[in-house]
Amino acid sequence: MKLLLLCLLIHVPSLLASEAWDSFKKTYNKSYATAREENFRKQVFLERLKLIEEQNRKFEQGLSSFSMAINHFADLTKGELTKPSGIHASEIVEKNPSSRTSRSEDVPDSIDWRDYGVITPIADQMFCESCWAFAVVGTVEAHMGIYHQQNVSLSQQNLVDCVDLNFTCGQSLDRGMVEKTYQYIIDNNGIDTVQSYPYESYTVGTCRFSSDNVGATIAGYVNITEGDEDELKTVVGTIGPVTVVITTDYMWTSYRDGVYYNEDCMNTSEIFNHVVVIVGYGNENGEDYWLVKNSWGTWFGQEGYIKMARNRDNNCGIASIARYPIM
Repeated sequence: MKLLLLCLLIHVPSLLASEAWDSFKKTYNKSYATAREENFRKQVFLERLKLIEEQNRKFEQGLSSFSMAINHFADLTKGELTKPSGIHASEIVEKNPSSRTSRSEDVPDSIDWRDYGVITPIADQMFCESCWAFAVVGTVEAHMGIYHQQNVSLSQQNLVDCVDLNFTCGQSLDRGMVEKTYQYIIDNNGIDTVQSYPYESYTVGTCRFSSDNVGATIAGYVNITEGDEDELKTVVGTIGPVTVVITTDYMWTSYRDGVYYNEDCMNTSEIFNHVVVIVGYGNENGEDYWLVKNSWGTWFGQEGYIKMARNRDNNCGIASIARYPIM
């Protein structure tokens, strides 16, 4: 069934709309409360399918650097998928302006920290706006592997419940949430393991942290110079993965392959609405890219990863708000 959906990438006209819709519902176990709701979602899905067909035609013709595919978000509207956070890079207040000189070794032309066995598996935040927790956890886990040779899985739910006691899963990304999260781990003397504090994809309303179950601690965090992709490359290449706040648009959410570049996904003039982890960088078919770990499960992109444009005028603001931990 998944193969049938992938075939839709190029050959949409060869399938009836109803067949495509039925295939989507079956593959992703979709069901709707009323016939009216299903009809609305079907129309959203068919519009997304049309957009994908148009984009992939451009990709085949060499007019674009990335392709798109149906995934589990294909029945959601643009507003649902790209809810603005109200954050602009220039508004971020750096509460912990730590500084740390990057290592002096030559910066490699490319790196993929997955090759070093320090990147934990792709997770799924589901329908909780908790990307910030997953991104910080993913970054700290990687640095634990690099600097302490420990493969540990940390608790996103610990952060969801405890960083901001007023946080709800339906709210937009708060200003400075990445900074608040790193500072919480510092002040709290650690973060619990996921085994002791599993993810529930909703807010419980109480913080259940236990110092007996700490899986990692950090000494501080570093703010990379806003918009500086060269500095970001140096850090990723010589120190380790980095948490970044980005702008995602409607096309980003259906990314499948290639290097994502959208001239409409501009940098600091946009409102940032998602947090991810840069785990490497390189060049593909002449296109510089950042290798980005997302938290939408393996259905998204390249088994949960996306290659985003690098050295393209800070596209999607990828270098505007970038932080990493000091272990």
